[in-house]
Amino acid sequence: MANSVIPGVEKRTLVPHSDARGTLRETWRRSSQPIDVRQVLVTSSNPGALRGMHFHLRQADLCFVAVGRIFMALVDLRSDELFKDELWLDGADSILIPPGVAHGYATTDGATLCYLLTEEVDGSDEFGFRFDDPSAAIRWPVSAPTLSTRDREAGSLAEAVAAVRARLGQRVGGKA
Repeated sequence: MANSVIPGVEKRTLVPHSDARGTLRETWRRSSQPIDVRQVLVTSSNPGALRGMHFHLRQADLCFVAVGRIFMALVDLRSDELFKDELWLDGADSILIPPGVAHGYATTDGATLCYLLTEEVDGSDEFGFRFDDPSAAIRWPVSAPTLSTRDREAGSLAEAVAAVRARLGQRVGGKA
């Protein structure tokens, strides 16, 4: 398991078991990553697609790349200092993203990503900010990404931080 600069984010290398037929990778085991999985989603993204930046206040996401390679950006919205991490993930990797950590990914060649979620998606825990907010300073590998309307029209990082702190009972600046 590789540590991230962001507390609670866990990147793991999935061990392949290969033979003449192909490869098997175990992606999750309750005894080693005891999260309460409530829903599983699969996304297929075309080359140049960018999804994010999204975050949740109740839900954790365990993600793994089934096909392809992605660039993932993470921003911790829970603390006074906005810790950021940027990493490339492929079929050998999984990542656990806790509530309050914004995440987004882009793919240059197309990818399929699987999400194991600790909450069923109903829209009440879906938040985000613009992928290109200058305060986040994320170095995306795609210059003209394909975006959803939601991601294109998302608010600022400052608005996201204020919303997180308000919902967590904190003011920006860390004083309760």
